[in-house]
Amino acid sequence: MLVNDERDSSPMEAGAMPQRLLLFWTVWATIFIAFGVVGLGRAMLAYHHDYYWTPTTRQESLEQRNGRFELYIRDKLLERRLKDGELAMRNGDSWVPLQEADVSLRLNHINEVTRPSLLYGVGFASAGLAWLSALLGIRRAKKLEAERAVPD
Repeated sequence: MLVNDERDSSPMEAGAMPQRLLLFWTVWATIFIAFGVVGLGRAMLAYHHDYYWTPTTRQESLEQRNGRFELYIRDKLLERRLKDGELAMRNGDSWVPLQEADVSLRLNHINEVTRPSLLYGVGFASAGLAWLSALLGIRRAKKLEAERAVPD
């Protein structure tokens, strides 16, 4: 006849969590944090490169700005100054008025490139930290419960 000893406790007691499950959660939390750090690192490093700019051979005209920005010169829109003939370039001894075709844009697309890295980085890091916080809370609760169960 088998007698169940009090010292021989099952890992599936009420409120107890198997060590394998804790290890599994810890590994996944670490993986999430690692992916988060990589994503945030990519976003940070992207700011040091120049290749997110529109190539100099494919600069955009003022008409292609698609409402992304407005450029003002002394409180007047650039397009208005160009149409009114208020801007000119010196050509030898004379001045030639600038036209809209004379102005082109070179845009930086860093925000489009770094947005996914930032979103994934923050998302994964947050998930990993949340899992680690939950694990620490569970472990602390287990220790407190174990301390209360031990008779003085």
